[in-house]
Amino acid sequence: MRVLVTTPLLTKAGGVAQYLRVIRPYLMGDIDYFTIGARSEHERLLKSFIRLVQDCRLFLRSMRQGEYKIVHLNPSLGAKALIRDGMFLIIAKIYQKTVLVFTHGWDEKCEQIIKQHFRALFRSVYGRADAFVVLGNDFKDRLRLAGYEKPVFVREAPVDDELLADARSKPVQAGTRQQRFNILFLSRIETSKGIYEALDAYAQLKSNHPMVSLTVAGCGRELSTAKRYAESQKLVDVFFLGHVEGSAKLASFRSADAYLFPSYSEGLPISVLEAMAYGIPVVTCEVGGLRDFFQNGAMGFITKSRDPKVLASLLARLVTNPALCHRMGLFNQRYAAEHFSAYRIATGLQNIYQFLAGSTY
Repeated sequence: MRVLVTTPLLTKAGGVAQYLRVIRPYLMGDIDYFTIGARSEHERLLKSFIRLVQDCRLFLRSMRQGEYKIVHLNPSLGAKALIRDGMFLIIAKIYQKTVLVFTHGWDEKCEQIIKQHFRALFRSVYGRADAFVVLGNDFKDRLRLAGYEKPVFVREAPVDDELLADARSKPVQAGTRQQRFNILFLSRIETSKGIYEALDAYAQLKSNHPMVSLTVAGCGRELSTAKRYAESQKLVDVFFLGHVEGSAKLASFRSADAYLFPSYSEGLPISVLEAMAYGIPVVTCEVGGLRDFFQNGAMGFITKSRDPKVLASLLARLVTNPALCHRMGLFNQRYAAEHFSAYRIATGLQNIYQFLAGSTY
């Protein structure tokens, strides 16, 4: 069984690249990888179009010459990715390949546009896929409502082996530190990730609990604006680290007592899974695949609200109850080790390949 997996440049940041980078060592068999998408962070429109044409030409050659049984596409539910991967899907089906579509992210604005204007087009293109993989049952339900009737598999996301090993080597620190409580926000710094709600929640918490601090790790379009906003609000003990990776990323998790992530929309945020691996209680919003497994009150707190007052009150429960904080941390570390290993996730994906290899539609 020969499989072709489309992938962004694996050195890039982003959930799709991280997912494939982490599970790749555990995918056994005859699997090839086909790089698509932008090759740099600052690709201009003309270069992007030329690169897309080149990718399509090379993909067409792969379909003609590769003898692949399965083509595994990895779009996010966003306009550019859907158009690009829709072209690849059509090409693959022309050559009678079995196609698996794994939607990693989920842009709700894009979903609404599809519902209102392009539902028939979406069904005519993506309805040809032989199966979908999604990161939460809610996404499965949405595909069913869109008219997709073939198999839809719900799977979790992996945590990097190095991070899991580092987390296991350290005792859980949440709730054990004296006279300090560090909250971590680690994500792309974008409005949709909840950076301003996080800053406002911290401001309210800080007024009642002077020992708290906030570490903001990541880069993005809102980084400079978020820094200015924190200064304008006269927030103290807020540390902007910029992009972190490697040992700096591990250190940011080790120094955290709670993880705050009031994102507007997600597939399954890997940063939440990473925080859990480090035994960090999580305060987050009901987004994406988190709804399927997050145990409110055991792993931290999950809420439908992004109101900073609500977020601050949930964080305060951790600040004022070290025993609860530590108990949640221990629970999270055990859960992450059991459910988010790269080997486990890769095995689940290969089981889907085996299923599709024996199915016909």
